[in-house]
Amino acid sequence: MITKDKFALKNISSVQQKNLDNLYAEIRYLSQEQWTALTDPDQMTQETFNTIQLRRMEIGPALEDISTRIFFQYPDFALHYAERLEKAFGLQTPDTDASNSGSCSEYEKIRQGILAEFDYDIGPSV
Repeated sequence: MITKDKFALKNISSVQQKNLDNLYAEIRYLSQEQWTALTDPDQMTQETFNTIQLRRMEIGPALEDISTRIFFQYPDFALHYAERLEKAFGLQTPDTDASNSGSCSEYEKIRQGILAEFDYDIGPSV
């Protein structure tokens, strides 16, 4: 198995290393459709944008640069995504019963809201 460490090259700048790390993350964590949309703006759709943002939530910081870049590159998609994300968070029911507060973590509530709004599971808490 190839690990990220094998992609570390000597004598490259920090910017070049960051670009290499981002390429590695794109290849490892994104689908062919998502990856194609990053390189061809005509292929970027709202759904693809959403799934890249949600994949970032699932994977973590490895996709931060990529998700941030497209957030600014596609402001209309970003606005619509943010509205849906707010709606997903609004789907959470407040925990009013103190005895029930330990049964469902805050992360799990967010996860369920995203699943309901986007039909995408960001996965269990690690």
